[in-house]
Amino acid sequence: MKTAIVKLSLLSTAQGGRSLPIVHLRDFSCPVFFKNIPELAEHGYDCRILVKQYGREIHPGDIVQEIQIAFLSPDDVFSHIKKGVKFDLWESRKIGEGEVVAIV
Repeated sequence: MKTAIVKLSLLSTAQGGRSLPIVHLRDFSCPVFFKNIPELAEHGYDCRILVKQYGREIHPGDIVQEIQIAFLSPDDVFSHIKKGVKFDLWESRKIGEGEVVAIV
């Protein structure tokens, strides 16, 4: 499975982010919206943040330097993303931001 290593910055609860942490017992699913990529601007892309593999909860306001993320439509996404690409994480609203560190 092709994945990207990303840096994640979750919004704090006061900034409108989640009220609960993302637990490490299972992977976390949400759509992402890519910034400045016209080919991917039409809609969000479902992803799985591999939190179980990361092994720790991610709390509102946390910054995670490196975590793996997979996409449900990898052929659509990986042909357009590269190191430095930025995106927003959504869960009925923006809950954080991410930046691609590497493609693995």
